Amino acid sequence: MDVPAVGEGRAGALGRVVSALSKTPQTVLVLGEAGIGKTHLLGEAAARLKGFRVLRGQARELDGGRAYAPLVEAFGAVDGEAADVLSGLLDAVDQAALGHPAAAPGAMAARLLESLPGPTLLAIDDLHLADADTLSVLRALPRRHDAVAILGTARHPPPLDVDLSIRLQPLTMAEVAELVTTLLGRRPSDTVLRRIHVASRGNPWFAQEAVLALVQGGAVRSTDPGARRGAILSRLFQRDRGGRDLARVLAALSRTREAADLPALAELAGLDPDQAERAFDALVRDGVVARNGDSYALAHPLVAEALYDDLGASGRREVHRRIADMLDREGLTGTRRVLEWATHMAEAGPPAEALPAVLRAAELTRWTAPLSAAHWYGKAAELSPQPGELLARQALAYWKGSRPALALNSAQRALAVLPAGRRHTRAAYTAVGAAHVMGWYEVALDVARRQIPKADDASALLAQQAVVSAEMGRPSRESARRAWEGLSDCPPQDRAITVGYLAIHALVRGDWAETQRAVDDLLTFAAALPPGARLASLESAAHVLAIAGLRSRAVEVLDQAEQIHRGLGWHDIAGQHVRTMAVVRRMGGEWARALEEIAVSGRALAEAGLLENLALLRNMEMDILLDQGRLDQAARVLAEPPPGSALQQGMRCVLRARLALGRGDIAAARRELAHALAYEVPEVVHRALAVKVLVTGAAGDDAGCRAAASRLDERSANGTPRARLAADLAVGWAFRDRTRTGAALEQARADGLPFEEAQARLTFGMLGDTPQLPRAHAIFNRLGAAPWAALSERRLREAGMVPEPAGRLTPGERRVIELVADGLSNPQIAEELHYSRKTVEVYLTRVYAKTGLRSRVELALAVERGEL
Repeated sequence: MDVPAVGEGRAGALGRVVSALSKTPQTVLVLGEAGIGKTHLLGEAAARLKGFRVLRGQARELDGGRAYAPLVEAFGAVDGEAADVLSGLLDAVDQAALGHPAAAPGAMAARLLESLPGPTLLAIDDLHLADADTLSVLRALPRRHDAVAILGTARHPPPLDVDLSIRLQPLTMAEVAELVTTLLGRRPSDTVLRRIHVASRGNPWFAQEAVLALVQGGAVRSTDPGARRGAILSRLFQRDRGGRDLARVLAALSRTREAADLPALAELAGLDPDQAERAFDALVRDGVVARNGDSYALAHPLVAEALYDDLGASGRREVHRRIADMLDREGLTGTRRVLEWATHMAEAGPPAEALPAVLRAAELTRWTAPLSAAHWYGKAAELSPQPGELLARQALAYWKGSRPALALNSAQRALAVLPAGRRHTRAAYTAVGAAHVMGWYEVALDVARRQIPKADDASALLAQQAVVSAEMGRPSRESARRAWEGLSDCPPQDRAITVGYLAIHALVRGDWAETQRAVDDLLTFAAALPPGARLASLESAAHVLAIAGLRSRAVEVLDQAEQIHRGLGWHDIAGQHVRTMAVVRRMGGEWARALEEIAVSGRALAEAGLLENLALLRNMEMDILLDQGRLDQAARVLAEPPPGSALQQGMRCVLRARLALGRGDIAAARRELAHALAYEVPEVVHRALAVKVLVTGAAGDDAGCRAAASRLDERSANGTPRARLAADLAVGWAFRDRTRTGAALEQARADGLPFEEAQARLTFGMLGDTPQLPRAHAIFNRLGAAPWAALSERRLREAGMVPEPAGRLTPGERRVIELVADGLSNPQIAEELHYSRKTVEVYLTRVYAKTGLRSRVELALAVERGEL
């Protein structure tokens, strides 16, 4: 008997869920204890969503290592034109063991939804049981597909970003009275209602069971024959032996699948077909089991739990063993089948037999589902008398899945029992990397210090030690030197890790020549690595290139990484990819999109404990907000404490100086810059000096402005392209140097950096080249850089020019621009538009004046970037 959703509270919750899901993309989570009515609410919400395709899935007790299992179940209902995409998804899951599937299961899931017309509701029950890879897909889908709504139920919150979370509370006395009246067709006495309310503790399912038990015992009357049969749990344990055995087997099997056919269940219970048929007819008649065609499922999860507990430890092992043997006889074809078999083998024991099955499951998932692999390696470690290597592999899987706290825990446990050697060394640098990205700098340094003498090759650990020391403002060059010296004898995979950290160390130290050397080596070494290691190496290289200010090259490397990501299904180790994309979007002028992605990614990084990259992401967010003049929002972000490294603390001083400058507090800005410069971290010093040029200029301190620009020029001589560009802009402005301003403009245009291009054009305008000012003003407006737009507008008016937005272009001028962008010459444009050549030249002169652009190439690039 279905439990009705009763009471205004439930109706209100249902209305909120339906209203939220009507707008896509959206993720809604319904929380509550077992039996509280979550599944009923999910079904009601799905039924009320008009125009949505509903795909329902169920996470199960033993889904921890069965990668994507709830999604596979949900997508099973897809047919028609999307059937081929579904087939590809199932094949991607099944072929994960090969290490090179045609597409990642997660990416295929998004592609499947994109292939379906109209909005889709993905409804998954019991998400607290879902495997980590399913949750990763659910987190990513709303960002990749804007016509999907996700509705989940859970007993406790899973690690999932949600737009609305509703917790169903126990029924009040009035709601219990309404439920009981609905079940009986009449209202019993207040004494009976109080008894039911107390016995059920307001849980709707247990309230129903209490009512039916009272009817069966004759305590209350009902005209409903179903009610007179009594409560499910009461009837369940009064069954004959055959019925109970069948129900128990179904309870064990339901932990990995929704239902099973009768012959299989009869075989597992040791019954002949006739006995099984009679037993199941009785179970269906009594509402214990529900029939769906030729298969059977238990009526409620609480029924399955009660039956499973009733088996006892030895009984559970025996049933799981029978199920595993049956699956083995039927053939272990495909990853999903093997994982189901391994799941039951893990529960069946003994360890000597279960361990090979669990290891097989770990190997099947390690390429495309690292978090599921981590689950299996953990199971294997529990079963093995020598768990060290398995814990090390679990740590690496957690690291690939961006779970640094779990990776650190597993790695430290591995280090405690592993002998010196390759696996010990890999566990050590996994531990250091995990501690580092969590902002646990002292822990990272302590692990490195203790493990370097034990390492079979210490190069990677030395490079990590150098990075953390540099970020802390401590001596680091000796560690870096030793890492470079050991590189030639380094194991292949350690080489990529070593040079990746050496690139970051050189970047922090402000040594661009060494950074380039390390990045070039990293890309060379990566070419010979397996897919997962190559992906991590490419993302590391892109990360360094983006921070260094080379947008185009960073995008090129990210494109290479994306090709591998599509095959593996995971990337973004430690949040490095999202940080890189934020930098790339900031440099490319996609500020609104960058802020949107930072808002989403920031929550995920915070939940994962990735505080180092979260802080870097926040710095980028504040950069954009400050340039847009959104000072109050920047101040709120700035109030979040950063990790305790000199690099992070110094960067926050620079940002506080920028905030003070925006508010006109020159004295506070000077104080913050003095603090930043005192850290003596080159990456911080470059940024601080660039801001000091602005602060001293705003204060009318021309000498101080020139001194700051000169110091920046000197300190960035071997700095990154970004630092050199900042120096060109600063020197050009402070010294009225057209050559340096021109160099800045050329670099900005060549790499597609609109903000820096506008700054250079503004400087040119201030130096008397007033035709540059309209272009600068137009770019600042497009970016939403309000303070800079106001400054350029003021300069325009001082030059006797009226700011004219791009919207003032006439249709004729726009048509000429389009033809220029298509590559037509002036004579060809004249022929196309039936103009004289002189008229085309007049149009172009007007366009150049209105836009501030100075050549056909600049016009074409502006059209390509969507600026005109």
